[in-house]
Amino acid sequence: MTAGSAGVGGYRHVRPVAAHDGPHALHEARSRTCAIRAEVAATAAYAGAMLFIDRCHDCPYQGKAIGPRGHPDSRIILVGEAPGATEIVEGEPFRGRAGQVLSEALVEAGLVESVLFITNAVACRPRNTVKPIRAPSTESIRACQGRLVRDISAHDRAVIVTLGATAFRAVTGQRRLRMRDVRGRPIQSDLGRVIPTLHPAYVLRRGLNSPEKRLLVEDLRQAQRVASDSGE
Repeated sequence: MTAGSAGVGGYRHVRPVAAHDGPHALHEARSRTCAIRAEVAATAAYAGAMLFIDRCHDCPYQGKAIGPRGHPDSRIILVGEAPGATEIVEGEPFRGRAGQVLSEALVEAGLVESVLFITNAVACRPRNTVKPIRAPSTESIRACQGRLVRDISAHDRAVIVTLGATAFRAVTGQRRLRMRDVRGRPIQSDLGRVIPTLHPAYVLRRGLNSPEKRLLVEDLRQAQRVASDSGE
């Protein structure tokens, strides 16, 4: 069968690239292979997270749950609080107004959002909520702890950026430390290195030109430096 001809079931068979095809062809083939492997890994990571979420139907705190998003081999993990209304519709974390602030801060910090891994301390939004969402309760964080640990543990030696006090407490177990005392200070936890920073929703309330926005960007840059240093 010739290279690129139709095969069984309509799938296209491609002749393996040989050395005599030249370095450009070899580079393209390797790039395609890496892209396919990354896509398969990302799908598997998401499927695994959603399988865990599917098992939490007996949780008394469960509303509609969403899984993480991002790259399965990321060296930086962003942990938020809980999904909001927009996130529930979109099915992914940080897709609302706070997500827009986060995306802008990532660009300013020189980070590519698509290669990061983004999840939440709590995977669901409470049912029948009429009043504005408050921070998840200690009980709901504890109930979702196994899922969060699974998300983080799948990324070896990754730097964990906790966005806000709820995420920091969920990852480190520290409940007495105040965000203003720990923000921007690398902390070693049982799950790995943690860089606490402000939640994008808080930055949004303070203003996009506020000092808080600059602090968020500064902490994201620090995460990038720590991740780069650990990869050497």
